[in-house]
Amino acid sequence: MRVFLTLFILFSFDLSFSQNDYRTWIRGKVLYKNVNVTSANVVNNTSQMATTTNDEGEFEIEVKLNDKLIFSSVQYQIRELSITKEVLQKNRIVIDAVSYTHLTLPTNR
Repeated sequence: MRVFLTLFILFSFDLSFSQNDYRTWIRGKVLYKNVNVTSANVVNNTSQMATTTNDEGEFEIEVKLNDKLIFSSVQYQIRELSITKEVLQKNRIVIDAVSYTHLTLPTNR
């Protein structure tokens, strides 16, 4: 009986941890002024999983509640997105990329 009880407790303990680590696939798209952003980096900063956007600016990555996604590309500012219940329910995200502002350097006169 003790062995059964011990196995039951260990199994229950394992299930509680596995439920917290449950990840689901989410799809998204990165756009700049309604134009696809290709080859942008998409990193789940929580799990350290990463992917890049395809030719249509689309990506898929595994996430769970409260994960942080980082979007980066050479031409655009880094964006961060927290995975909320609403994001998980929609199962799709669209990121609007923000271009770096071009700085004009003073000229010597």
